[in-house]
Amino acid sequence: MMGSVRGEYPRPDLLRERWLNLNGTWRFDFDDDDVGLGQRWFDNPAILKKAIQVPFAYQAKASGIGDTTHHPVVWYAREVTIPESWRGKRVRLNFGAVDYEATVWVNGVPAGFHQGGYVPFGLDVTPMLRDGSNWIVVRAVDQIRTDQPRGKQTARTGPWACWYTAVTGIWQAVWMEPVDPVHILDVRLVPDIDAERLSIGVTLSQATEGLVLEAVATEEGREVARAEVTVAPAYKRWSDLWPEPFVALSLPVPGCRLWSPENPFVYDLALKLRSGVRAVDDVRTYFGMRKVEARDGEVYLNNRPYYQRLVLDQGYWPEGLYTAPSAEAIRRDVELTKAMGFNGARKHQKIEDPYYSYYCDKLGLLTWVEMPSCYAYNEWGAERLRREWAEVVLRHRNHPSVIAWVLMNESWGADEFRQGSCAGAVAQVMSLYHQTYALDGTRLVVDNDGWQHAKTDMLTIHEYTQSAEDLRRRLSGFFADRGAAVFSHGFPAVLPGFEGGGVPVLITEFGGTKVARPGSASAGWGYGEEVAGSDELLARIGSLVDAILEFPGVAGYCYTQLTDVEQEVNGLLTHDRDPKAPLAKLREVFRGR
Repeated sequence: MMGSVRGEYPRPDLLRERWLNLNGTWRFDFDDDDVGLGQRWFDNPAILKKAIQVPFAYQAKASGIGDTTHHPVVWYAREVTIPESWRGKRVRLNFGAVDYEATVWVNGVPAGFHQGGYVPFGLDVTPMLRDGSNWIVVRAVDQIRTDQPRGKQTARTGPWACWYTAVTGIWQAVWMEPVDPVHILDVRLVPDIDAERLSIGVTLSQATEGLVLEAVATEEGREVARAEVTVAPAYKRWSDLWPEPFVALSLPVPGCRLWSPENPFVYDLALKLRSGVRAVDDVRTYFGMRKVEARDGEVYLNNRPYYQRLVLDQGYWPEGLYTAPSAEAIRRDVELTKAMGFNGARKHQKIEDPYYSYYCDKLGLLTWVEMPSCYAYNEWGAERLRREWAEVVLRHRNHPSVIAWVLMNESWGADEFRQGSCAGAVAQVMSLYHQTYALDGTRLVVDNDGWQHAKTDMLTIHEYTQSAEDLRRRLSGFFADRGAAVFSHGFPAVLPGFEGGGVPVLITEFGGTKVARPGSASAGWGYGEEVAGSDELLARIGSLVDAILEFPGVAGYCYTQLTDVEQEVNGLLTHDRDPKAPLAKLREVFRGR
């Protein structure tokens, strides 16, 4: 069933014309006793007796298995024939995401290993390929560990409170593509709206002199800018002995149109690597010209104060768990978010499918990218999180819609914060903050969303009181003394020694109001006393938003949450994406100043 599931090109922000979709039916099996390596299952795909629909995790109904019990080791196998037209090319095998550790074999030969369940990786598998059919085998390991980034995946036998069904193994697309020996591995795009130019950095698979990199920007099909640079000895470091596989050029964009949620304009960008007149590699992407900064207690977008109206979005799907049924379903989530009056979303404890950022770029929705947390602090967990977070930043830093990086949530994985012995955890969050700026200095960084901030560009607060009067009282107490533990969770907004003055303040979790399920004795999990229907829901949310808007020192808010998730029923939409109140009325409620 070649390419019958999630058939769109998996990387919409860096496209190549030729590719082979490997989504669909794979052989599959559990390896609970971890005997597969010793028995060389990678040499014998026929030993895998089950079938699974990739890219859905085995826990998801859409996978065809739907087993929600924990299996720490799983195996996949897929037979593939390489197109004859690819002969003479290098062949890359790409994975969108495999949770948590993946070992890959091609025709029984080790092809590579990757650790990190939320980020893509690619392998050059050319030496392992043969004429005719080839077997790809993947072994995925997903242990229940407190020092492994898990986000909201339950570590129990089933969902509970606001933790949900776990996800193991392949959960994003798998595909192959042919490339020349010298090809583009990575692209870095940095807009500068004040200078009206785009800085472009391209990492090549190897350093080869004499090639030319050409960049052409177009606006609705009309060329607006062009630049090229020769890969030459100027791009070497230390001495002429070490060629540098990195090429940089600057593309002027005079009179540039700016990107914003209200006007999400993007330029198309074609990057061509050529030798003489022959195209060595040719990729297509896009960019948005926009600027984000924080100063004087405000967030600025394109040099103007911008009030953020965000919604918390956890990105779970009824049939697919982490994996959306289609790219169009992702687009619909973005459209619904905007229709309810939000200009942004905080993607909570999950790194999303690439099509989410793509549609936020194209349709106009700000996003905060948040690292899924570990659940305890130790040196191993800190290092796991550091490595994967770097890959997250590199993967998302070209998207104009992404304006903030969130390192931790509510001190999860930094439990020393809670215990009052903070040295190790504070050092970890400080290092993550500076690491993020080393990788991308164009966005805002939030260290620990919710409370106990140590080093942050936005001071974010969580408060789930359902009383507007109580919310006013608590916010008044906070603005009188930022170090006081005035919120219902009992933690101070800032750690001792960090004043938090001058940075924008946002309420990044509030509401979470649960709505009674018709015909059910239980309303499910949520915050506070349930409301009976849409009128009560709108009234309560409206009163909370009114209270927030009374404080000029608050630069934005984030309502919990976009959809119900499994047993949690405090979404503005059901898990199936049906609105619980008219979209137009929700849009009236979620307003800014």
